[in-house]
Amino acid sequence: MENEIEIKIMLIPENIPLIYQWLNQQNILCHETEELANCYYDTPDLYFAKEKMGLRVRSKNNQHEITLKAKGEITGGLHIRPEYNLALEHNFPDLKRLVSHYNLQLGDIKQLQQNLKATFSTDFQREKWVVAFNQSEIEIALDQGLIKNSQGEEQICELEFELKQGNINDILTLLEQLPKQNGIWFSSLSKAQRGYLVGYPNKIAKEIEKLTAYYVENHCEIETYQFAQQLADFIRLTASEPLIHQYQQLTGEKVDSVDYFTSQDYFAYNLATLTEMNINSND
Repeated sequence: MENEIEIKIMLIPENIPLIYQWLNQQNILCHETEELANCYYDTPDLYFAKEKMGLRVRSKNNQHEITLKAKGEITGGLHIRPEYNLALEHNFPDLKRLVSHYNLQLGDIKQLQQNLKATFSTDFQREKWVVAFNQSEIEIALDQGLIKNSQGEEQICELEFELKQGNINDILTLLEQLPKQNGIWFSSLSKAQRGYLVGYPNKIAKEIEKLTAYYVENHCEIETYQFAQQLADFIRLTASEPLIHQYQQLTGEKVDSVDYFTSQDYFAYNLATLTEMNINSND
């Protein structure tokens, strides 16, 4: 088991050349491109989604790996969550073997295994660079592809900054040097979360209903910020005016249009907030 520490950033495809130019200026230790085929599994009653977990089989070069991503912490675009990986001989999830290997507590494993079904896929090209920055090694991955389920599909175009060794502060400092451009933004939505939502307006509506009913008074700064970023994610999906109004009340920011949530001003606000919260957590 390992804790994955990464920051997820969405971008529009038109900004990719700008990112390449910026990356070529970094101290690159290695660079490679790979094709990743990922199938996510769940039960008919969505056991893993309800437990805020993701169960995935990844195939690369005819080799297969099962991964269970457990519930962790998501603060804006910063994702920290336990991850359990195990090599497979085939491309179907051997959940029983994974649970036994890590001594996980997941309920009735036999029943879960019998009820597993493919729920959605995320197939993409990953181009990645490991860069040396200050005292850290940081993997930067550019993912381009598609999320697909039985109801539809959605484009993948995102950057992930993962700490391989060193200090999370170095990722935040590196992000300060990222080109300032509209169409680059932090997101708290993982590929797995998006996979459950694509083509399901009723599920999106239920999430919006939960958000509008959420009461944040007396919550700490981090919880309030996390909630604000959830609002922003669903504002980008739906351009909901009630959610925009709720976001403004919560944050005190003035929002002229939904475009704000993919703007360089929004990116700068989030980076400054994440940096401040990380500094305070280390005091």
